[in-house]
Amino acid sequence: MKKVIIFLVLILSGSFYSNGQCVIYADDNTGAFGAGFNNDNAPTTYRECEDVAKKLCREKGGTNCTELYRSAKKGWWGIINGQKSDGRNFFQGGDGYSSKSEAEDAVRTKYRNDGGMNAGSIQVYTWYSYSNVKY
Repeated sequence: MKKVIIFLVLILSGSFYSNGQCVIYADDNTGAFGAGFNNDNAPTTYRECEDVAKKLCREKGGTNCTELYRSAKKGWWGIINGQKSDGRNFFQGGDGYSSKSEAEDAVRTKYRNDGGMNAGSIQVYTWYSYSNVKY
């Protein structure tokens, strides 16, 4: 009976907790962006991440902040913000990488391959997202 109870607890807890999570909001007009993510290994909801991302985007001057990216992968995340050849702001992101340098390289490569200008000279912002998302 004890094994059954432990098994049920594990199944139920798995339905409430998953991998790391992050939500990114960005404003293509101003280039402002914000990321809300689980950075302290405490249970965090997508809604909490979304609220933080919107707030940070607005604080950086965003007037039309819209969701750019949402995922639930544990690991290193990255975002790069530059321009396309026509002058439009261009964001590229990635998630779930095993190291900071892997995240930087992968995001920079995706940005360059999708038409981003000056990929080698633009900073890639990185952070680590832990596991412990609440739904």
